[in-house]
Amino acid sequence: MSRPYRVSRHNFTLVEMAIAMAILVVVALIIGTASATFYNGYRRSAKVTEQLKAYLAIDRIMDQNIRNLIPFRWSDELEESRLVFEGKTDSLHFVTLRRTYGNDRGALLFVRLRVEDGELVAEYSSYPRLPWEDEGKQEYAREVIAKNVRSIRFLYAEEVDEEIEFEDTWEEDDHEAPPLAIQMTVEWNDGTSERWLRRTAGSGSNSTFGNRQTSGL
Repeated sequence: MSRPYRVSRHNFTLVEMAIAMAILVVVALIIGTASATFYNGYRRSAKVTEQLKAYLAIDRIMDQNIRNLIPFRWSDELEESRLVFEGKTDSLHFVTLRRTYGNDRGALLFVRLRVEDGELVAEYSSYPRLPWEDEGKQEYAREVIAKNVRSIRFLYAEEVDEEIEFEDTWEEDDHEAPPLAIQMTVEWNDGTSERWLRRTAGSGSNSTFGNRQTSGL
């Protein structure tokens, strides 16, 4: 009579279990390190992408608006012709020329740049938006140019004795025309800063727009 077949059982020894656990730990460390490296690379890539988008947006504002800034005059409440330009240290209000299409409201665009709640904001209006009028009386379109902005600073260039000098503000009482060039410094929340400098289009004293004037600023 044959004996029943018995399956031999082999229990893991302590050494084998220790080796298996070590292998699992090494695999987990490799996966964790790879995941952390991928995540950090993704965060850096996302940060660089956001910075690049902000730089491109600011370049667009400087190239399309500041570069095409013109001297535009408008009559105030006292029927006095005034230059529609307000250059402060932390904000800029001006008129620029833009490309027009069939359904556009005109070639003039009234623009203001400033920082609001940590964002660099551009405000646009196809209708006259005047610096000396009350804030609530004027409608505009709003565009966020860049985020994580701590502050901005404008400098305004003028020619003095055949040399270029920069001023912190640009007052109409002291200047009858827009500055020759405008520099904008953007300080980010991480402490870094970038500068943009563009020459304006209509900085001469022999041409102006508005009030049917063509000379004699």
